[in-house]
Amino acid sequence: MAGLRDAMSDLAETIRRVFKPPPCHGAAMGFASLGSRQVPPLEARALPGFEPARGVAVPGALLRPAPPVAVALAWAPAVVAEPGWQAWEAGAKVTVLPTFRAEKCARLAVPALPRRVETRREPVGIAAPRARQAWAPLAAAAARPVPLGLGRPRAFRELERMMGLPVAVRGEDLGRISKALWMRYTLQMVRSTGENIRNLEVLGLYLIPAKGARQIRHDPATGRLQVTLGPEAIGAARAPFMLARRKSDAEIVCCFVEEH
Repeated sequence: MAGLRDAMSDLAETIRRVFKPPPCHGAAMGFASLGSRQVPPLEARALPGFEPARGVAVPGALLRPAPPVAVALAWAPAVVAEPGWQAWEAGAKVTVLPTFRAEKCARLAVPALPRRVETRREPVGIAAPRARQAWAPLAAAAARPVPLGLGRPRAFRELERMMGLPVAVRGEDLGRISKALWMRYTLQMVRSTGENIRNLEVLGLYLIPAKGARQIRHDPATGRLQVTLGPEAIGAARAPFMLARRKSDAEIVCCFVEEH
């Protein structure tokens, strides 16, 4: 119980310190009173004039006697021998440079200066102008014989070769065909081939001669039909020719959708 009492007292003291109002101090809020003072009047005072400068002699010892210093003034003679001079007098050689030997050096003979300067004569006049022929005459044109006659025309009677070349036939626009006419074409396709219309994929409708068509080939890149015609196609009427592919085995089926 004593511990609980001390804890409660500490908690109460802590709460009292936390919620203690801040201290307040009073401050004088009054304004300072304004007072008037008297300015002293101006006064004129007379000061003495400048005095002339005058020198004052001050005694001072500038040359002081120096203290005596003990200096050793006795001379000690010394004799130093130089044995090198004796070797030099005996004819010794210090070093010999072969580069500067007398027999290695060549004598240079200075040529004598001429007594009179030689003058050289040159023509001073302006060089004579030279004329050159700038435009050479054109050479005469050479004439060469050239045959101007046309070759003999050649004629070939090979209509069969021309008819044997394949002719590209552009397909009709299927969007412009009416539904009734398209239904009639599809019924004729089913009747001629015996295939189911759902198993056929129409590749195109072409107008080719009803007679003389010997070989046909479909070009999937351009959508055109390559038809090889025979002599029977001359003067034959054109008929709608439908080309389709079977979905089951991708085989090509075709027929004329109108009887002629």
